[in-house]
Amino acid sequence: MRDCGRHACKRRCCDGNCPPCSEVCDKRLRCKNHKCPAPCHRGACAPCPVIVTISCACGETHFEVPCGTEMDQKPPKCRKLCQITPLCRHASNLKPHRCHYGACPQCRLLCEEEYPCGHKCNLRCHGPRPPPNPEFMLKPKKKKLNHQNECTPGTPCPPCPELVWRPCVGQHVGAERMMVCSDRARFSCDNLCGNLLPCGNHYCTKTCHPLEIQSSLSGYHKRSESCEECNLPCQKERMPKCSHPCPLPCHPGECPPCKVLVKRSCHCGAMVHAFECIYYNSLSEKDQVAVRSCGGPCHRKLPNCTHLCPETCHVGQCPAPDKCSKRVTVRCKCQTLKKEWVCQDVQAAYRDTGCDPKDISKNQFGLGLLPCNSDCKSKIQEVDSSLQLRKPKVLEKKDPELEKHRPKRRKRRDQFQEGKQVSRLQQFVATMKRLLLYIIIVLALIVVTYYGYKGLLRLSDWMNDIEAQRERRRHPRI
Repeated sequence: MRDCGRHACKRRCCDGNCPPCSEVCDKRLRCKNHKCPAPCHRGACAPCPVIVTISCACGETHFEVPCGTEMDQKPPKCRKLCQITPLCRHASNLKPHRCHYGACPQCRLLCEEEYPCGHKCNLRCHGPRPPPNPEFMLKPKKKKLNHQNECTPGTPCPPCPELVWRPCVGQHVGAERMMVCSDRARFSCDNLCGNLLPCGNHYCTKTCHPLEIQSSLSGYHKRSESCEECNLPCQKERMPKCSHPCPLPCHPGECPPCKVLVKRSCHCGAMVHAFECIYYNSLSEKDQVAVRSCGGPCHRKLPNCTHLCPETCHVGQCPAPDKCSKRVTVRCKCQTLKKEWVCQDVQAAYRDTGCDPKDISKNQFGLGLLPCNSDCKSKIQEVDSSLQLRKPKVLEKKDPELEKHRPKRRKRRDQFQEGKQVSRLQQFVATMKRLLLYIIIVLALIVVTYYGYKGLLRLSDWMNDIEAQRERRRHPRI
């Protein structure tokens, strides 16, 4: 090794007196900016010979120091104003400051830059600053922890920190939440959707789902998630009103006209008309009364007599029911004498006798109103004698009330059975028939039991033979 202790001697083997090292030292000096230009040597290098000039930004105030010591020097003080133009948005509002060394001080005004949401940034100005002179570096001052900058100069504004009320994805009233303005997270409330379905009659029953609203004059909603489909039947009231439901499913707009046939009887009940519902309900009450009339004579019976109403088919009660002008044949009790009276006179005659004309049957109406004369007496006697001959000799007394409520068919059957006489021969024949029938049934039961038992025995023997054949096939004898 040579005397520098770093490089080896590259000559042939010698007596040990090597020449001094000719290499350059090239070690980094204490200034940490330059390298040692001297020949390679032992020990510490000489101080840096370079002289550095430290000046303010305008260059009026300056002084020289050895290289490496500029970090420990205080910056020069200049009495002139700084001529560097600020780069932040408050350049026109900043107060002038004196010339300085390094970068300009940070702007202390509020940023107040407007976000896209409309709010303003309330932090201290963090706009760009003019860079310091890169040729000189001074010892940085210690910054107090209590006065740290809220944000780094030259950085963009942070996300908007304002608290705002944010609606849910379904735009429901009363379901808003307090959120940070820059937070674009969407949430769904627990309410039902409640938006109007395309049918225009019902509302969506899904849970709150996203809904994008386009601001337009028509108020059209563009849904990012479709609401449910309406499968309900149409429940609108038809115009004009009717009791028939609409046959279409739930739909927007008006229902089609109702063409269901409606049956309406005429006023007197003689016939039934069939009208289309839309036609009948669109008429006024007066026109409906006119349409329902059959146009023929009224078929309703008058309340006090057996005749029909003479008027044309009409609404309500028949006019003047006591003034019936039809002809009625009036007879005496024996029906020998007869005359023709007006019906209202017949009614008056019944009222005079103390009878109500309503209680008189049709075949008895007008009978017995004429008094019998001498010509009628002989006929009355003949009729009474013939009636006495027709009566049976023995008549049982019957309860008049029970006789009144018994039906006609039952009366006839009872009369027929009373008149019928059963002979002894017929009773004997009927008894023999019943006895013969019982004997035949007993014999048939005995035959069926005997042959059934025999059949079961034969079936049992046949099954035993088959089982024996199977055993022989399984175990044949050798």
